[in-house]
Amino acid sequence: MRIIFTTLLIFSGLLSAGAQAPDSLNLMPRPQAVKLQTGKFVFTGRFAIGINGPGSPKLIAAANRFYLTLGKRTGVVFPQEYISGKENPADAQLTISYQKSINAAIGMDESYTLTVTPEKIALTAPTDIGAGRGLETLYQLVTPAGSGFYCPAVEINDVPRFKWRGLMIDVARHFIPFDVLKRNVDAMAIVKMNVLHLHLSDDEGFRVESKVYPKLQENGSNGSFYTQDQVKELVNYAHDRGIIIVPEFDLPGHCSSILAAYPFLASYPASYKPARRFNVDTIKNPSLGKIMQLINQTQTPTIDPTKETTYVFFDRFFKEMSGIFPDAYLHVGADENNGVAWKQNPQIAAFMKAKSMKTTDDLQAYFVNRMHGIAQKYNKRIIGWEETFNATVPQDVIIQKWKPAAPADTLVKSIVGHHNQVIVSAGYYLDLYFPAYIHYLTDPVPANLTATAADKGILGGEAAMWSELVDGGNEEIRVWPRTAAIAERFWSAAGVRDADDMYRRLWAVDFELNDRAVNEYGNYIKIPDRWVNDEDLNPAITLCNVYTQVKGYKRLMAALLSPGEVHAKTTLTTPLVGIADAVHTDSETGWYFRHWVATYLDKHDAASLAQIKSQLQRWQSNKARFDALAANSPYLQQIADLSDNLSNAAGIALQALNNEGIKDDQLKQLQQLEKPHHDVQLAIGQSLEALVTGKLKPEPAAYSMF
Repeated sequence: MRIIFTTLLIFSGLLSAGAQAPDSLNLMPRPQAVKLQTGKFVFTGRFAIGINGPGSPKLIAAANRFYLTLGKRTGVVFPQEYISGKENPADAQLTISYQKSINAAIGMDESYTLTVTPEKIALTAPTDIGAGRGLETLYQLVTPAGSGFYCPAVEINDVPRFKWRGLMIDVARHFIPFDVLKRNVDAMAIVKMNVLHLHLSDDEGFRVESKVYPKLQENGSNGSFYTQDQVKELVNYAHDRGIIIVPEFDLPGHCSSILAAYPFLASYPASYKPARRFNVDTIKNPSLGKIMQLINQTQTPTIDPTKETTYVFFDRFFKEMSGIFPDAYLHVGADENNGVAWKQNPQIAAFMKAKSMKTTDDLQAYFVNRMHGIAQKYNKRIIGWEETFNATVPQDVIIQKWKPAAPADTLVKSIVGHHNQVIVSAGYYLDLYFPAYIHYLTDPVPANLTATAADKGILGGEAAMWSELVDGGNEEIRVWPRTAAIAERFWSAAGVRDADDMYRRLWAVDFELNDRAVNEYGNYIKIPDRWVNDEDLNPAITLCNVYTQVKGYKRLMAALLSPGEVHAKTTLTTPLVGIADAVHTDSETGWYFRHWVATYLDKHDAASLAQIKSQLQRWQSNKARFDALAANSPYLQQIADLSDNLSNAAGIALQALNNEGIKDDQLKQLQQLEKPHHDVQLAIGQSLEALVTGKLKPEPAAYSMF
């Protein structure tokens, strides 16, 4: 690959200089208590690890992973080839002490204390999993210097704020390869998350092997599913890192793929196949109103909850799945069922009448209660999306709040008041393409809830990555590093809310995530590399660095509102290889450039001005190199207007800095150039406008969904 590639141009060292203070450490999530001391611990060839404890294979494995990774990071040859746990801790420079070995579970003790002195490092924890969390913090303390690598002397006491700190990955709409899931687990461990929630079934696909009901994968997966051996491997892999796995099988709606395999479960006869629930292409002159009408009034694939054979089926199925997903939770979905299929079935209507059910919500409650009873047989607690909540829902059912509607606080309070526990996902939907600070400043605890009620009722939160526009080639770009900011919201104190400092640390942890876990950087390069046919990648990367996706569901809505386009743009086989699929939701380049502009507007110093002008000139001149490549690239020709817009916008900003042109005209021109094209928009728009107006606007406090 012929590339000259620098992700951050010359930004990367901008904020790294200066004396360290607790706020300057690149720790994410931020620990509960950090006290810097004098001096530093320097890594040398004498660095060895000793473990005090009753014996824990997973802590020994974690210590060896830490040791090997540290060696690669520092380049130092350490004396131990393998840490067995039998070494004499007195001879070690890092001593890990813990009291007991535990299994990963919600409510486990994950606390730890880390003390770094110039002579030694001591990590103590009540459990082996807590010690593992401390090792992640220790690795983040490792700092390069001219003479080698060191950790600052420090005392850290840490414990998570919430018990449930999860990531949901939708593997049904687009299948996410097994290796990608493992890399996500590695990344979750780095930022101390403890729940991987897999959305394993939906209309578009059923993604796990069943030996009891093999038609589920034969007819419902289009050939893409996880074998039971893979599931067991993933579960063990996650458990070794202090993470549980929660499977979700979405019922009674969202089930085309299940009905394609076993149509006798359906509420109405049809020829089922894995596919989207709604055929929007049939709407004449589509509009948002017509689409909502279709969603609310159209019969959709739905399980028949009145047949006893339904419960026999799911009893056998849940029993089988409990054998490969051993953790204590089973998610049954129970969302977005409009009830139309039930209303239009005479037998179901008669059943409702016989049971004195007034609405299909009552029938759904009946279904959930039956699922709850089956799950209890296999020692599982049921989780359901917020539609699960009603006056009769058993109190041990966990409700997952997802809708961002205004009454969210009221609903959470009602759920907690009913003595059900809540997982909050509202505010953490990654598929909305909101920048990290929007999620970061959203707290799981609503303002109308007392601390006591919150402590009892709110288990924690989950980031959610739905996959209509995500596949194995860009999932890691979409999820990381934003999820690290959400992980901090779930772990750190509520008062840790400095978004600017969060970003400073986010870019540092993103390097670590890519070094040790995900392939976000690699995918970010791979997609544009296809555009340039393995030629000079830099012009395309320069473009990607300063664009982000349009926010909310605008891209999906644009497809839905384009006659004939929805099928082409949202199917399982749609190639997600355009600029909107490649760019990050947060532009690191844009963040650093904004800092340059803010510094210049504050000080009007020559150094800042020179930096800004130099960068603008690079953006302006990128067009010539881009155009040369576009001559042999059909896709670059399609997005040439984006390259033109960047060049023109940079040129306008340079004019303004040189006191040339009319500012009102320049501002209007910039605002025109900043409008979305190809489902992306300039991430540096506010900064460029500030160079014209002399005033940098604050980042938006919120974004619209549509």
